Amino acid sequence: MKRKVEHVSIKEFNKKYGSIFKTPPVKRNKFNARKVIIGEKKFDSKSEGDYYVDLELQVKAGLIKSIETQVREEFWAYGKHICNYYVDFLVYHNDGTREFIEHKGMATPLWRLKWKLLLAKYDNEISKGEVKCSINWYRKKVINR
Repeated sequence: MKRKVEHVSIKEFNKKYGSIFKTPPVKRNKFNARKVIIGEKKFDSKSEGDYYVDLELQVKAGLIKSIETQVREEFWAYGKHICNYYVDFLVYHNDGTREFIEHKGMATPLWRLKWKLLLAKYDNEISKGEVKCSINWYRKKVINR
């Protein structure tokens, strides 16, 4: 005699027979940041997206020339590729200077290392005033109730 095999989802099984199997947890960002899409560009956090909107307004107002997002910087040593670093924003100013801007809420050890590599890579241009590197720190506003 053949048995009838019933295929059910984990949720249905848990409802019917109890919670033997757990549904997999929703993968979250380790800093609780939520990805945001503004126009056709994707940002790692709402705060970074807001900062992009501010920069776009500055471009429209003529305060800065243009901006690029997620600019890839490659680091090489002795002819070997070490790593890539994606800077959040590259701003081209009206006076011809460039500014790398990193929008951060928390500094990780890996980010600190790559930021130091970026500063070392553009050391000559920074000393001449052709390139600037800046960090835009943001903190969550805490409202006491």
